[in-house]
Amino acid sequence: MLWTPEQKNTIDHFIQELKDINWLGNTGMPSEKYWVVDTVWEACDTYGKAMLEVWGKNTESIEAKALRTLSDEQINAVFEAVSLAIGNEVYDAICNMEERIGEESGEDQSGIEEEILDFIKRDTAWACIERLLGERGFFTLVYQLNRSGRWACSWIGKYPAGNFIIM
Repeated sequence: MLWTPEQKNTIDHFIQELKDINWLGNTGMPSEKYWVVDTVWEACDTYGKAMLEVWGKNTESIEAKALRTLSDEQINAVFEAVSLAIGNEVYDAICNMEERIGEESGEDQSGIEEEILDFIKRDTAWACIERLLGERGFFTLVYQLNRSGRWACSWIGKYPAGNFIIM
């Protein structure tokens, strides 16, 4: 058996939550709490290095914790379940966001849809794993931002000081 009844319930509840998210529907809106970037290129080109550094450290941390409790097979199963649950919907939301921003800015925003999709699927899967572990860590915070119709795309400041950069 891959999951205990409690783990299966946690995953099922998490996957059900994903169906109610307005993915990327509030990108571009002002925020009093977070730094907001206006374009996909600003998020990735200007702040991509910071994202890779902060997300990399947090990925290593949660993966190490997860491997103490879960098997590789279980971790892979969570990633697959999340990917199947959100892949098409998030991809469509990314394309809609790029089109909307392109119309507003006059700049083509397309070209990295697959990378953004992979980022969002990865972050969401790690948030599910944090929930399985009973933690409210970094990826839970990313998930909360993404659930609000934003995209937590990077970090400003030296982690853990600082804050998210969002679209």
